[in-house]
Amino acid sequence: MRTCPLVAVALMLVTGVATAQGDRGKRLYDAHCARCHSIGGTGGEGPALARPVLPRAADDETLFDVIRNGIEGTDMPETWQLSKSEIEEIVLYVRSLGRIEREALTGDPERGRALYEGRGGCVVCHIVEGEGGILGPDLTNIGSLRGTAHLREALTDPGASVLKGYVVVRAIQADGTEVTGHRINEDSFTIQLRDERGRFHSLSKRDLRELEPKPGQSLMPSYEKELTSEEIEDIVAFLAGLRGAP
Repeated sequence: MRTCPLVAVALMLVTGVATAQGDRGKRLYDAHCARCHSIGGTGGEGPALARPVLPRAADDETLFDVIRNGIEGTDMPETWQLSKSEIEEIVLYVRSLGRIEREALTGDPERGRALYEGRGGCVVCHIVEGEGGILGPDLTNIGSLRGTAHLREALTDPGASVLKGYVVVRAIQADGTEVTGHRINEDSFTIQLRDERGRFHSLSKRDLRELEPKPGQSLMPSYEKELTSEEIEDIVAFLAGLRGAP
């Protein structure tokens, strides 16, 4: 069947407009959102966006509102500096991320679970569905929140992307006693830390000789030399499948 030349030109114009909008949306996303959500929306400090359903933004209107006003009680800020049309272009781009094919996993999730609960010792520090330790983040829904690249990095270079609430601080008291742990809370007079054994410390700043944040460090050990690359992929596959309650 032959296509009318006028129709063909119209289709080319519509396609060109859509492509230009997508390009602008990507540029705006890369400039304002990728630092937390990563290029391509695979997740990093912020949740992964490259998925068909966004738990906090079921439709475009809600997604627009989330981008414009942020999410109270989270690290998602408002974007007062963006115009209505710019946010709409970001919404279109973010929705397009959910239509891409899911990344293929090379690991075996069941072997990953065995490593997580056994030799890897992850269950000692992390909770999954109410079971496990409290030193590290709850991983019950980690597969929905983070992409596989972030999960892989967390296993091999855990200090590369430390989540808020897990910043490592080293405190030296007046008697020379040293405490290193996650900063749980802090005000003008005191600081509360949880050390690598899970012990809670509330320290008076007046009694400290030194208080030093340790950016780029994590209490979680690197598994890069402890596990083979295949075993790391197995754990990544297991973690990627943790998506909380349906």
